[in-house]
Amino acid sequence: MRDTADVLPVDKSNLLRKSEGSEMEAIEQATGEKRVMDVLITPLEEMGLGKPATILKPDWPRSKTVLFQKLAYMTEVGLVELREWVETHAGGKQRDRFPIPMHITKEGWRIEEPNVGPSPFILSIFRNALGQGALKAGWAPELLEQVKAKRGEWPGPWTVTKTKESADGAMRRLEDIALRLYHDDEISKEDAMWRDQRLAAIRKCQDIADQAQSRGAA
Repeated sequence: MRDTADVLPVDKSNLLRKSEGSEMEAIEQATGEKRVMDVLITPLEEMGLGKPATILKPDWPRSKTVLFQKLAYMTEVGLVELREWVETHAGGKQRDRFPIPMHITKEGWRIEEPNVGPSPFILSIFRNALGQGALKAGWAPELLEQVKAKRGEWPGPWTVTKTKESADGAMRRLEDIALRLYHDDEISKEDAMWRDQRLAAIRKCQDIADQAQSRGAA
């Protein structure tokens, strides 16, 4: 089922939500993606490397786009080293094909570890009323999981509703455990461990929101 944001006219409030992210961060991401294309992919294609044999021709442009996005954090020096690795690990009988994207990404991570902090897009989500509301209501961990899975895609109304629904069980369980603790009732080790993990996930989302607010105020 398609998100309603894809089929309904885009209203001004939706455009405002999308524009709240830092313009500079978006520019940095775009610059990084172009650097991957210019330093890594294009020179290898000019050398004659083709798509991996396991990827269909119509799917190769999308696979390259994903590589641009995942490796945008890398420096030019790191990308040059990665390019040299690809040259020596080319696939196919004639050694004239790219390794599969997963292997390229893993080698990129080995050369230069990615920034483990939240991406500019995730920061913009938690700077926005959407993320702030999710924190207050208790479904922020599910929102974070959703936007990580769909990088760069702002959740539309249908996605938001489904994400909230997916958090119902966890929210009720946390409330039930809190109520039992309030009444000095014992809880199982499993519930105690689950509660600690859930609270840690919520704290992680709150930390992201704090970072987003501090950067927005800077």
